[in-house]
Amino acid sequence: MCTVFVPGLAPRRIVSGTIRKSARLTRAGVTRISLNTEYFPLPPTHEEAISVSAVLAAARRHIKADIAFLAEFRGESEIIRKLDGNGAAVGLHEGSVLPLVETYCYHVVNGSVPRLVPDSSADERVRDLPTTQRLNIGAYLGTPIRFGDGRVYGMLCCISHEADPSIQDRDIKLIEILAEIIGEQLALEEDRSAATHDMRARIRGIIDHTGLRMVFQPIVDLGSREVVGYESLARFDAEPHRPPNKWFAEAWQVGLGIQLEILAVRAALARLSDLPSPFYLSVNVSPATLQSEMFSEAIAGADSRRIVVEVTEHDAIDEYLPLLQAVSRLNAEGFRLAIDDVGTGYSGLSHIVQVRPGILKLDMSLTRGVHTDPGKQALAAATAAFAARMQMQVIAEGIESAEDAMALQVLGIPFGQGFLYGHPSELPEMSSE
Repeated sequence: MCTVFVPGLAPRRIVSGTIRKSARLTRAGVTRISLNTEYFPLPPTHEEAISVSAVLAAARRHIKADIAFLAEFRGESEIIRKLDGNGAAVGLHEGSVLPLVETYCYHVVNGSVPRLVPDSSADERVRDLPTTQRLNIGAYLGTPIRFGDGRVYGMLCCISHEADPSIQDRDIKLIEILAEIIGEQLALEEDRSAATHDMRARIRGIIDHTGLRMVFQPIVDLGSREVVGYESLARFDAEPHRPPNKWFAEAWQVGLGIQLEILAVRAALARLSDLPSPFYLSVNVSPATLQSEMFSEAIAGADSRRIVVEVTEHDAIDEYLPLLQAVSRLNAEGFRLAIDDVGTGYSGLSHIVQVRPGILKLDMSLTRGVHTDPGKQALAAATAAFAARMQMQVIAEGIESAEDAMALQVLGIPFGQGFLYGHPSELPEMSSE
């Protein structure tokens, strides 16, 4: 029985990546793949199902080679991209660049050297090659790595410093299968890189050409139903058509999250002069944007008495000091701070106690249907009591029915917003009401 150890791969993930190759593995003499997850971390997501380093290690250990490496062909050079084993002993490192024509890989691809060389000293085709002496090659096994479209990426190679006549044809077949697995992973990474490039270009186009517009939703006094302010919300008309949160998520994914949020803040503040003076304007930012120099520049000179900075947190905050310093500067300049989505995600009580905002925005998941839900009623009442004790205001989000509005008012929530009072729309339309 032949066993290949592939460290770092979760069972269901390696199976999902190689199940269709199980018959080929059996023909190659591999009856099971043993997965060791004790010393190697699992891939962070299901999309990263195969670790190239883990496959290299599996190849080297199965062949009992001294070195296994992944080589990329680039022009007239061979570049060592990944390496497992003591390559330093022969001057081989990740990133090493070798003249392609002097490598075994070049000759294997051209057909002048076989994929398997059990004993280099007995094979006249490789015995006198400079690489044989330079890398101290006693035995060699290598196979091309190809993409699905037939392009050759490079080679998967195993080198032993001593001759090894025990290497058999079934080992070639196994290495071919592992090379195919690596090829699939490299193709996935290439696709991801291309997709990231496209995403970044798409977001960059929005930022460079102001490809967003702002709409505004009224915030009202639940008792009088009078408007007290407006929350500014970004909308995107560009392709692909999708919710705004998807655009912002993509911007963060490609490192342009702060820039896109700043674009929205500037677009919102440009409309502040269109609001009558009793009303305030709320702008949305993440903690990272709040702490940035770009945000300080965007709000410089704005009428702080009429601006609420609404902080939405989608990730845990590891270090509060920089955020608290930014909040302190805002308070000193007269801006008010609101915490969004209270009651969900990372906007919990510990977060609120640390940041000490002036306004809490109760998430719509806790307000919709509150008039018939004792649990939501208890949470809303507790939030109102906490806010009163801390001298904070509470705004209930997502109000769609008069019954919910009445219940929230009875529970001590003074302000609200939602479709009951107005959909997000262009400001001139709302100001004419």
